[in-house]
Amino acid sequence: MTRHHPRARVFAVHLPALVPWLLLCACAPSDDGPAAFAQRDSAGIAIIESVRPAWGDSAHWQVHPEPVVDLAESGTAAAHDFYRVLDVRRFSDGSLVVANRGSNEIRKFSADGSFIGSAGGYGEGPGEFANMQQIEPAGDSLLVLDWDGRMTLFGPDLTLVRTLWPNDDVSEMHYLGDGLMVTEVVVPDIEGVGLVRHRGVLVVFDLEGEGGDSIGWTFGHEEYVTDILSSRPLFGKNSLLDTHGDRIFLGSSDHMQVEEINARGDTLRVLRIPDFPLSLSAEQVEAERNARFDIPLPQGVTSLPPPFVAAIEGMPSPERRPAYANMLVDPMGAVWLLPHRGFSEEGGPEDWQVLGPNGNWLGSVEIPEGFRVTELGTDEVLGVWTDELDVQHPQVLRLSR
Repeated sequence: MTRHHPRARVFAVHLPALVPWLLLCACAPSDDGPAAFAQRDSAGIAIIESVRPAWGDSAHWQVHPEPVVDLAESGTAAAHDFYRVLDVRRFSDGSLVVANRGSNEIRKFSADGSFIGSAGGYGEGPGEFANMQQIEPAGDSLLVLDWDGRMTLFGPDLTLVRTLWPNDDVSEMHYLGDGLMVTEVVVPDIEGVGLVRHRGVLVVFDLEGEGGDSIGWTFGHEEYVTDILSSRPLFGKNSLLDTHGDRIFLGSSDHMQVEEINARGDTLRVLRIPDFPLSLSAEQVEAERNARFDIPLPQGVTSLPPPFVAAIEGMPSPERRPAYANMLVDPMGAVWLLPHRGFSEEGGPEDWQVLGPNGNWLGSVEIPEGFRVTELGTDEVLGVWTDELDVQHPQVLRLSR
């Protein structure tokens, strides 16, 4: 899972002045050639299609690599040592929350990086976790999803409020406001062999764990299944989900397209870049297959067992890559998409593609090398930077729009 996601924050400086300027820049027509995007309606659904980025070849927004806050450097106690960081998020009061998967802890820090307190730890009791999968701010509270679908709700000071267990197969959750959350409940294809895709159901619950109203389907994630191997396939596709207020943004990654729906499941807008290049060459597919063989082996093992080699060699060769591997919606309503890269293509800065609040393609924003984005703010990007010694640094970077 990736997840991951933006919510409101207290530092929305000069927001009333910024919104009209942003919308004006997003909608400004180009002097060269036809319009960069077009909008049409189909059965009451707005469809926005972009043929080229409004920014052209230049990046109008910049993420600055020098951190505003580095939680690995803002203190010397053990709470500032991190391992397997899952997520970094900001509460509405400005404080920062880190999900440290290495210890299954939630750690809370002040806006300037001072340690405040922690919750969780390994276990199966109330307020403990076996394998954290996601955290999600819910107003002034925090939801934590464990591997088995169990959710834990903490208050602003990380005191345990309640445990929820609405469905064992919940794979993702996002807050919708007014005490509601939308979840993806996986419907596994338990009899599938070869390349299979496990669909998901979008279900709305309240923060008491009640409700369970289905509002639609997701395409789910792909898996390659044999008698001895269950693995992500070469350039495997996945569904992605995020929320902005009471709106749900849903993507299948099959195309460079995002669907915006409401809490009843009604489609409101479809945002797409129909000609975004996704074709794969035979050389790219072969490099990706070879990357599966280049993995760390247990001590004393010198090569992969022949059945595993045969399973990897038997993986289908796709002709197109997934459109994107992550999707986040920022507080202004802009949709950020991280184009998919295979295992063999990792490394270097990331270029996120941005769709403006009105749905048109603005352009790309470069994220510094080694930095994994977990949340977007109005003027900041939260995430984890891993240094050359593999030390993890939860950081806040400045975003200039």
